[in-house]
Amino acid sequence: MNYKEILIKAMRISLMPSVEWKTIKTEQETPRELMWNFAFPIILFSAIGRDIGLFFVVKAVLGYSLNLAILLVFNLISWVLIPYLLILIAAYILNFGLPKLGIETDLLSVLKVVLYTFTPLFIVTFFVYLHPLLRILIPIGIYVFIAYTFYVFWYGVQELFDITLEKKLRFIVITIVVGFLGIFVAQHIYGLLLGWVMPGMEAYVK
Repeated sequence: MNYKEILIKAMRISLMPSVEWKTIKTEQETPRELMWNFAFPIILFSAIGRDIGLFFVVKAVLGYSLNLAILLVFNLISWVLIPYLLILIAAYILNFGLPKLGIETDLLSVLKVVLYTFTPLFIVTFFVYLHPLLRILIPIGIYVFIAYTFYVFWYGVQELFDITLEKKLRFIVITIVVGFLGIFVAQHIYGLLLGWVMPGMEAYVK
């Protein structure tokens, strides 16, 4: 899968989830292939948007300096590794925990649900963080985006899991809680690491 195909797939799951989930259901790649062929490129795309936006924010403070280069490299690596690892951790937690609640699943299906549900977040993140002025959209659109995440996720659960409505609702609540907790943890981990690498820069990086 080339980068153009990845972006098309990401846009299809973001804009036409009811159609794209049917295609995703039939895909037979391994969890490793899914994480390398789709997750890594789309997370990198999101991280590049964050890096461009960070450049505009801190260049007036740090100038064109070694510290600026270090901060940009650190930021890029952080926002590739942290989401990548959190997606894997969330999938393993759900794959382990859901059967205990009577919801039979497998790692690939759970990984698909987690990754593709949050794919719109990676797309939106690239554009919202691309320039500081665009960040005013974050508080304005956060509730709309949460609602849309439920919409994308609902279609995914419908297609990938043949379970009762009660179990679907339980599945959705648990997975969304784990997912958004993961986002909070990601921001916290990033803040701690940034404070260690370059103290004082936390105020410039939201």
